[in-house]
Amino acid sequence: MPGAAGLWNVSCGISKGFKLVIGAKTNMKKIWLFSLVILAVTLTVVQPVLAATMWNLNVHNNTEEDVKVILTGPKNYSFDTFPGKIIKAVEEGTYKYNYGACGQKFSGEIEVKDNLQWLVIDPCPPTPIYTKFVVDSHLGTALTVNLVGPASYDLAVELGSNKFISIQAGFYSYSYTACGGTYGGQVQVEKNGTSRITLYGCEVVDYKLALTTLDSHSPTNLRIGSHYSFPVRLTLQGITGYSLVILPGLNRFNLFPGAYSYSFTAYGVFKTGSFIIGEGSAAFIISPLR
Repeated sequence: MPGAAGLWNVSCGISKGFKLVIGAKTNMKKIWLFSLVILAVTLTVVQPVLAATMWNLNVHNNTEEDVKVILTGPKNYSFDTFPGKIIKAVEEGTYKYNYGACGQKFSGEIEVKDNLQWLVIDPCPPTPIYTKFVVDSHLGTALTVNLVGPASYDLAVELGSNKFISIQAGFYSYSYTACGGTYGGQVQVEKNGTSRITLYGCEVVDYKLALTTLDSHSPTNLRIGSHYSFPVRLTLQGITGYSLVILPGLNRFNLFPGAYSYSFTAYGVFKTGSFIIGEGSAAFIISPLR
């Protein structure tokens, strides 16, 4: 039978062996966990990266200047465009764009999902041309001529020749009030500065208006039929100006021969036309259906 000392030694040996076994198992667990981490990292690193889908964005610069375009989206881009067309390869997706052209800032959104997408930079508007315009007035009092067209002007006019040196070229309607009525017409302000209109004196207008008549038995050379249900004020401009009230039905007038343009407003719509009184008579119809 072993003694007490022998039993103690055996006990201690068993205890140490047990601790060694426990320690070995703990280390193996740590090594196993560490190996799993290394494996996961390795798989992550070697996993193939899918390439982004790329498309060609067609950019057409219709201005006559270089334009910088900035795209913000799945990937940000900044590039210069010259007048004409360029192709820019970009990743698929939706982008916000902005650029400066013609002295203004432009922005918007564009989706690139194939090679057919366009970004069009519009051309700059034409530079306005300013030129001379003349109003010859035979009226003894000062008045205002209103021009409405590419721009709007209120021209202060006095007796004689009135020159305005900075009127934007283009087609205008004009009107003025004189001799107890409103007169007007159209005029093309030419780029070469040769355009002019004439405002005739009241005595001429009054004399001509005295020739107008609604008497069907009096000689007339102008007949105007009206399909409107209310009186319409018609402005005539030719060798002189007229302001006529056209009643529903047939209206007869006697005017000096010549070429005339006319204008009137009905139902909020401004309408114009022209006619010529020669050796014979002239006739036309005003109607809301025309």
